Amino acid sequence: MLKIIENSGTDYVLSVPSDVYESNREDIVYLQRVLVEKYGVSTHVSSEGKHKIGFVREGDSLDYSISVNEETGDITVKAGSTEAMKAAILRFITQYCTNDGEILEISADDNVKYSYFTEKIDNGKYLSYRGGRKTALAPSDSSGELMTPDWLDSLVMVELRTDIASIGGGFRESYDLIDFYARTGVNGLWLAPIYKRGPEGNGYGNFGLQSLEPDLTGTDDDGQGWQTVRDFIDYAHSKGIYIFLDIISWGTMNDAPLKSEHPDWFDGSAWGNAAFNWKNDEFKEWYISNAVANIEKTGADGYRCDCEPFTAGYGVFAEIRKRLSDKGIYIVIMSEEGGLRKNSFDLEQDGVLDYGSMTRGQLYENPVNFFTDGYLNIVDASRNGYGLGASDLQADPKKRGTYRYYSNCITNHDYVGRNVNGNRLKIGYAAVFAPYIPIWFMGDEFGAECEGKILYNEYVDYSVIMTDPQKAYFYEDVKMMLAIRRKYSDIFEYFPMSHNDTNICKVEADGLNGLQNYARYRNNRAIIVLANNDCESTGVCRVRVPYEECGISGYSDYEITDLLTGKVIYQGEYQYAEWFSTIVPYLRCGVYLVEGKK
Repeated sequence: MLKIIENSGTDYVLSVPSDVYESNREDIVYLQRVLVEKYGVSTHVSSEGKHKIGFVREGDSLDYSISVNEETGDITVKAGSTEAMKAAILRFITQYCTNDGEILEISADDNVKYSYFTEKIDNGKYLSYRGGRKTALAPSDSSGELMTPDWLDSLVMVELRTDIASIGGGFRESYDLIDFYARTGVNGLWLAPIYKRGPEGNGYGNFGLQSLEPDLTGTDDDGQGWQTVRDFIDYAHSKGIYIFLDIISWGTMNDAPLKSEHPDWFDGSAWGNAAFNWKNDEFKEWYISNAVANIEKTGADGYRCDCEPFTAGYGVFAEIRKRLSDKGIYIVIMSEEGGLRKNSFDLEQDGVLDYGSMTRGQLYENPVNFFTDGYLNIVDASRNGYGLGASDLQADPKKRGTYRYYSNCITNHDYVGRNVNGNRLKIGYAAVFAPYIPIWFMGDEFGAECEGKILYNEYVDYSVIMTDPQKAYFYEDVKMMLAIRRKYSDIFEYFPMSHNDTNICKVEADGLNGLQNYARYRNNRAIIVLANNDCESTGVCRVRVPYEECGISGYSDYEITDLLTGKVIYQGEYQYAEWFSTIVPYLRCGVYLVEGKK
């Protein structure tokens, strides 16, 4: 065992070649700051010293290692690129510097070797399909008025437009996208509209839900087209992924044949085109029948309903749901806008939206993340309903936050620019680990970037994961967070009848004073989620475990594990387990499992 720091002193220097120092100066300085704050010891960058922590640029661009030579006492950090070196330094800090006390020691058994291509995470093993006619139902709230497919508990959804994806195109060319999201750990895909667009349409403007876009199906034959959609959805189901179709109820393009064939089905205009006449009973029956048939033909698992519930209204979608359920087909229906849900909608698209601060339109024009950008405290919002659901319900203390399911849509096709942009807190702390159904637009999982442009039309290049180490590491970190959500599904997929009763509580963390740290808990275990959004903070902190609040008190011994590194950071008696030490780097999450041991 090498004692790197002891008795407020060290024999070690940091041996940093000029090329490494130039490219990773910020990371080296961060390591020095941590050692000063944690141990009170200043480690100098020098080529001369009794012992060295050496940093070497060597190896494949996405690989790194930390090795200990017990004979010489030297430690060597090797990495193949600037980003890999950053990852190695952060791993050194979170692996070795989280102990209580004033001694930093490392043994040869603590060697770290990370090989990107052999250790890439595949979350497909966690996914399984429980939809279709085998769906089990559960009450969507305490009234029991609406029964919801029980797989909604597990949903992590990405909005997908296959024809602007570099590994996509039409449905026949997009099976690799299904594989990609299965490996990611995403089990819900919301497909952008699949209906015929016409010369001026974009999908949201189309020729009607009875039609199909030939560029997506590869054919003008409707029968073959619907079979192509069915094959794509069947493949998704085989990978454990649920598929949502986007359905449009405001109207069609002006040049849609439907308008000339049935002029009485239209009344006025919407979005500069022809608006449906929802007072026409013949049209309403036609629409409902086609919506039911499309689910039957494709095997899709639900609808995302554009402009609802304030266009066609609750009754139309309640009838669609009823007709399908009468056939033994149970789907999830998500409205775009917030409303009363009634017996129609299981959740709304923007379940977290602080209407006291902005409208939906303002959010889309200037994207923010409500939990990381200073608008809502995550525990207070979750337990008291602040910023959850429809605007009028948020104003009523007796009704806000009382539905079972709320989404947290961190981006969608209407956003003018990305909001995640490689920020692990926005996708991890605020979505993956939070008590909501996470939704984001494709590309956020690897830190895709876009400014000042509507996301719906912006090409998404998945190849950057292989060419940009920063995005490769971000993607692996998102997969790691999703793996934790999947592995501990009893904790993260728990949705009580009222969201106000959700399993979340505050966590006190001295040294992390920005965002509201929290714990999720259930079945005698708790997972603590910490966040560092302070660029001036080292993230060195001491964390109080909320045993009573999490319902895990009463054990004689406890074990605390860092789920991101796999390191057990405490194992022993309760009297010494009330607090633990750790380090959460800037814009990173810390995730820790606390278990009682009898």
